[in-house]
Amino acid sequence: MREGKQVNKKDMDSAVEEYIRGNLDGAEIVTGWMLSVSVRHPAMENSDGYIVENSEGLPYHSQLGLLTAALDEKRNTILSQTLKE
Repeated sequence: MREGKQVNKKDMDSAVEEYIRGNLDGAEIVTGWMLSVSVRHPAMENSDGYIVENSEGLPYHSQLGLLTAALDEKRNTILSQTLKE
């Protein structure tokens, strides 16, 4: 993406679907997505924050479900990795 170019939600929907189908078996149907991004502003020293975006029309309970599932998956991955070591 070029600096200053706006991307709409339909473009993000297409990009997410393309990414998922390209990295899994290709038969998946994307029903909603959440994107959580860590950001830092270059003009502000020690600045940090995050941006959360989601697919158009995704209900709040689904947004919370996706975020909770992501946290649970990350915890399980860390636990699994720790047990292997």
